Amino acid sequence: MDENPLLSSEMLDLTEWIAEYYFAGWGQTVQLALPKMIDVEEKEIIHLQKVDFEIELTERQRELYLIIGSNPDNSKDFYRKKFGRGSFYYFLGVLENKGLIYREKQVRKARVGALLKKFVIISNDYNKRKEEHEDYLKFIKDRPEVDKYIAENSSEHVLKSDFLKQAKITPATLQKMERYKLCDIVEQQVDRKVEIKYKEKDKKIILTNEQTSVINKILSQLEQGTFSTFLLHGVTGSGKTQVYIEVLKHTLKKGKTAIILIPEISLTPQTVSRFTSVFSEEIAVFHSKMSAGERFDSWMGCYKGKVKIVVGPRSALFAPLKDIGLIVVDEEHVTTYKQTDAAPRYHARDTAVYRAKMNNALVILGSATPSLESYHNAQKGKYQLLEIPNRVQNIKMPKVHIVDMKIKHGRAGQASPLFSKVLIDKISDRLEKKEQIILLQNRRGYSSFMQCKECGFIPVCPNCEITLTYHSFNENLQCHLCGHHQAGFNDCPVCGGRKIVYKGIGTQRIQNELREIFPQAGVLRMDFDTTRGKNMHDTILNSFGEGEADILLGTQMIAKGLDFSNVTLVGVISADVGLALPDFRAAERVFQLLTQVSGRAGRGEKPGEVVVQTFMNTHYAIQFAKNHDFIGFYKEEMQHRRNFKYPPFVKFIQVLVSTAKMSDAINTARALSIEINKKAKKYCQVIGPAPALIPKMKNMYRWQVVLKLNFSTDPAGINTKSVLRKIIEPYIKKKKSDIRVIVDVDAISLS
Repeated sequence: MDENPLLSSEMLDLTEWIAEYYFAGWGQTVQLALPKMIDVEEKEIIHLQKVDFEIELTERQRELYLIIGSNPDNSKDFYRKKFGRGSFYYFLGVLENKGLIYREKQVRKARVGALLKKFVIISNDYNKRKEEHEDYLKFIKDRPEVDKYIAENSSEHVLKSDFLKQAKITPATLQKMERYKLCDIVEQQVDRKVEIKYKEKDKKIILTNEQTSVINKILSQLEQGTFSTFLLHGVTGSGKTQVYIEVLKHTLKKGKTAIILIPEISLTPQTVSRFTSVFSEEIAVFHSKMSAGERFDSWMGCYKGKVKIVVGPRSALFAPLKDIGLIVVDEEHVTTYKQTDAAPRYHARDTAVYRAKMNNALVILGSATPSLESYHNAQKGKYQLLEIPNRVQNIKMPKVHIVDMKIKHGRAGQASPLFSKVLIDKISDRLEKKEQIILLQNRRGYSSFMQCKECGFIPVCPNCEITLTYHSFNENLQCHLCGHHQAGFNDCPVCGGRKIVYKGIGTQRIQNELREIFPQAGVLRMDFDTTRGKNMHDTILNSFGEGEADILLGTQMIAKGLDFSNVTLVGVISADVGLALPDFRAAERVFQLLTQVSGRAGRGEKPGEVVVQTFMNTHYAIQFAKNHDFIGFYKEEMQHRRNFKYPPFVKFIQVLVSTAKMSDAINTARALSIEINKKAKKYCQVIGPAPALIPKMKNMYRWQVVLKLNFSTDPAGINTKSVLRKIIEPYIKKKKSDIRVIVDVDAISLS
């Protein structure tokens, strides 16, 4: 047991609420609030004591005995998986009683903890003590630079490795100095801190009247010390971050702490740099690319009260801060705030509101394109709506050009089917002016898929039944769901044909074509493939910010929050990606993406332009994005949502059945649908069963049942979840794991 509890009563209450609301186990939820790899694990190892094939055993007992004999000295869990669960513990006891095996308990300590390093401390009376040792005086007579270095660092704590290197002495000499009491060698804890290379350029900040008005409204609520949620709707470049900073200044003055949530790791360098340039207080950073040691030290800094400000994606919400006064959810509309790949499937935005309420704190939800749910909440009065309709310094919004790619003269010709003539001309113009360009394509890889023109064959993932993406750098086909990869091909494996075409456009392919059209231009690519390494987001953005490249090409991770004053042109290669998806949020996501990426242009003194290439130029999402018209889009989209009973007019709960046999998936989903409909009909509408959007993933067939909550009979879903819990419980407790049932409350997509 730990000397002090790692979880406060507040954190226990928060995790319990998440477990209850999002249909998860409390143990799973508690893991969100603890640093990784701190657990102490006890294992029971089974050893073979003697080999006796003549001893009397039943068939199943002998089977277990042979498994242990073939794989000795493994854990009890290892043998249980090999043997199966039926009577395993009883048979293990029989083998032990007969003297055939024996058990040994092993404890694995925590894999992460405080980092200790050795430091050298020069004695205060070094000059006096050295006179007592003739051999040392002789040594420094020959090496006066050593004596000089030591004198200059008197009483300093110098890292041992640095001391040896800078003083240019051997470890043996240092040991002799310690024996002579010329110095002490001590072990001290060292904090592992995330290194942020990106540096925010100094700017003179003059608040606009709109910013000042918004800040004053928030501060008046801060002074009252009561919980409140603000939706800050400000156009791109309107200075929302500066609003956060001004409110944070007053929060810290009141002795409170704050959490700043950002949706993407790619935004971490710029966000952290902006806050560190203003605040002297220590800032803790949390994100998934940090080492376990760095996360541990950030977490402990919060736990011990050394840290007052936390910045990071959704996991930062669980930092063990005390006296929270402010939680900011920047770009609150982004779907990455919802955890979808593992339980608990919580939404960090909504959980932030709940944690703030527990602390009587303020929440600021900021976005240029708020989610329809949040804006609807503001319209109903649940949130306080604050708006900043203009950019700072009277900077104009960028002019947006829509290029209809269906019209042949709009394209640049066969040599460049990816780029319109308009976009190529504008890129050339910016390169001549030494201005920078951002290009967005919402797909990584070289091409979305390969196809044989002769027989129509398209390679599909054997585990997931989705098309494999082609990557030219290693000539591989890869599944972005399960990681399966295989070699590409020149000859069709079905008919042997050699007419292989590449369909769809990936970032790699665009990068190759840019190099052919503009060989003089420096191009940086930023997508999942190029940012796998640690600190790669920081490295790429810092390089672009320093002007080391002319063009930043990337996926949607470059669409939000980035602020480069020399970027005057943004190009969207294919605005249609996402519009054709069978997802009721498709139009909202495309509108948000286009509006956000358009906002990266013209944020300095130079005016900005945006070129959007599309085959669907009349679609309302594209037309409203062209005019930066959020209100117009909101009204249009809400009409569709109201007509078809989609969020925010209803809440969704997705029940997903996943199993290795298609028949089991269908039968289980059908049985669940019938049972839920019978017992919860007055609380919700049951839709399905039906195949999931991705019907097979990682060799598991997936069928789903969707529940639309009835706001009049069950507005919070309490009754529906109560019924659902009883129905699902047998599947969760079932010892055989061949059928998996997942419940996603407030599902943001039905994939």
